[in-house]
Amino acid sequence: MAQADRSLVLVGTFRDEAVRCVREASASVGCTPAIVTRHEEAAGALAEVTDPIAVVVRMDAEGAAQTFAHIRGHARLAHLPILGVVAQRDDLAFTELFSWGGDDIFAVDSVPSLARRLRPLAARAATPTEPKPRERSVVIAGTDARWRSVMGRAIYQGGFAVRFVAGVEDLAKEAVADGVHVVVVADDLGDGFAEAALKATRAAGSTRAWIVVAPPKRMAALSASIGSLGPVSVADGFAPPENVLFLTNELLSRRGVDKRASPRVLYGSTVAFRAAGRDEDEIGFSYNVSAGGLYVRTLAPLDPGQEVWLDMWPPRSERRVRLAGTVAWRRAFGPSEWATVPAGFGVSVTDGLAGDLDRWRVGYQVFADSLLGTAKKRT
Repeated sequence: MAQADRSLVLVGTFRDEAVRCVREASASVGCTPAIVTRHEEAAGALAEVTDPIAVVVRMDAEGAAQTFAHIRGHARLAHLPILGVVAQRDDLAFTELFSWGGDDIFAVDSVPSLARRLRPLAARAATPTEPKPRERSVVIAGTDARWRSVMGRAIYQGGFAVRFVAGVEDLAKEAVADGVHVVVVADDLGDGFAEAALKATRAAGSTRAWIVVAPPKRMAALSASIGSLGPVSVADGFAPPENVLFLTNELLSRRGVDKRASPRVLYGSTVAFRAAGRDEDEIGFSYNVSAGGLYVRTLAPLDPGQEVWLDMWPPRSERRVRLAGTVAWRRAFGPSEWATVPAGFGVSVTDGLAGDLDRWRVGYQVFADSLLGTAKKRT
């Protein structure tokens, strides 16, 4: 395989037209595609590439999940962006991608769509920055090495140092170590262990925030049993790992003054967006929402000040809405000190079609009231 200063690694079998699109998009940002047809050969191929800027993986091919696991488990490649290619860009595809440690989904037959994602990644690779020392640490405890690496990456990208714990023996010590701000525990360490460990640290005088990540069927019981031991939260184990980053920042921000006009709440759904007046929609995934706006996860963020059109399902609604707004800010891909969100952009919603703005606000309010009412009972 030919080496290049900057490469895009393509993993899987693709149609000739798709390969052509990838080559054109790569050339437009000054990088060279390295094509690997077999997923089991991806590890060796990545070892040969001098400076990969991203990996593109066919998610529906056999071995795709193992490719993600290898990349996320390798120290050199842990923070390399992965773009998934799927037949249908829907909620299920995004959720699966995020759970595997991926970063975005794109249409492989659209050169502009891929180029918009590669351009900032290529610029970032051309001007690497040295990571700064991190004062705040998060302990991540769980028996599944793949889960720890994916969760650790999401937390690290948010500006925290990460300490890993594989079993029950070291958790009690790490949970009260200097510099630790939050403890994230998978609900797989043994029946009742997370609850017992939390109670033990509280009895010892620790007030550090805890997040227990559990399957949905366990969330209600856990919330009832540990909700009074705050600051604590229970996270959905089937949701994107970046949701834990959101909860981490929410738990820490409760120690300060909240000046938001309306609370931000986690809400994940596909979002079709485009700069106002453009011909082609991009597809992103919402991260959090408020009465006045939302944050869209994507590796193709729009610039602050741009007008944007959005089409999506609002919370608790039986119909889609079309909204207009202004990009308030954007977050580039990569680790960032004090980051509170993954790569993407925040939108201030200003208008909607035929009552859609009111539908958005009503849906948000019903959804937020149900979530915050439950959260209030826990704490």
